Amino acid sequence: MISKSPCRPSQADEDVRILRRITPLREWQAPADAGPPFMKIAVLDTETTGFDPQYDELIEIAVAMIVIDDQGRLIAVENLRSGMRQPCRPIEPEISRITGITTEMVEGKRFVPQQIADHLAEADACLAFNVAFDRRHLEELVPEVGAMPWICAMADVGWRGLGFDGRAQGYLLTQAGLFNPVAHRASDDVASLVNLLAHVCGDGRTVMAHALEGAKAPRWRFEASDLPHRLQKDAYRRGYRRSFHGVYHKLVREPDHDAEIAWYRELVGRDPTMVPVDWIDRYRSDWTWEPVKRELEVAHWRR
Repeated sequence: MISKSPCRPSQADEDVRILRRITPLREWQAPADAGPPFMKIAVLDTETTGFDPQYDELIEIAVAMIVIDDQGRLIAVENLRSGMRQPCRPIEPEISRITGITTEMVEGKRFVPQQIADHLAEADACLAFNVAFDRRHLEELVPEVGAMPWICAMADVGWRGLGFDGRAQGYLLTQAGLFNPVAHRASDDVASLVNLLAHVCGDGRTVMAHALEGAKAPRWRFEASDLPHRLQKDAYRRGYRRSFHGVYHKLVREPDHDAEIAWYRELVGRDPTMVPVDWIDRYRSDWTWEPVKRELEVAHWRR
């Protein structure tokens, strides 16, 4: 149940590309060349009432447990669970248009956070398409997920280098030659994501293999703890964002490490504070970590 080489045109007809419907998870079959089980991963998606994890609420979550071999090939999809919850406030019409979930659909429904925590604890890692969104919302409800490794299918995969254009899940799926006629409910997005992870890229490796490699790769949080106010716009244009604690920061990959230090040094005159972050800490909410307090020598005009 894998797709190969995105819907590229054949030499016979360069004007036609064929899309195939995703494989239903209940019909999943291991590829013929799959190896023994290596990792169990919880593939999840959430729907919420908005973008702010400290104000908006989870209204739906879906989780599929997948088993992969050491080459990132999907051996099995063990189960798919989903649930809904009635939020404290009515669901806004715009959110209903985006998610397909109305206030009436969630009336009287609730999550049991401990059950979610216990289920996710069966996995070696969690995976979402946009971890920066899903993890931060889920962690407000289930704090235990903050101690788990996380894999981001959007940010941990070098999509452009693999021949893909853009980073929207639905668009990537079509470039892999697949489509899902149902969206945007959480369980449907999980099914789409599982199929996308199983796709074999032009280099012969699955998207899952690339995502796992990217998640384990070294990263650093560059903290501009001594950034003068007049240079904040320069840092913002470079991709630095202001944290809950008021410190501008940016996640930096290993290939960009030296160039980023050189840029910061030229701008500020000294190195940024560099904090190694692994796949457990990488996508945490910025109010859950404390910036490094940096002692700087102050030059006085009078000694």
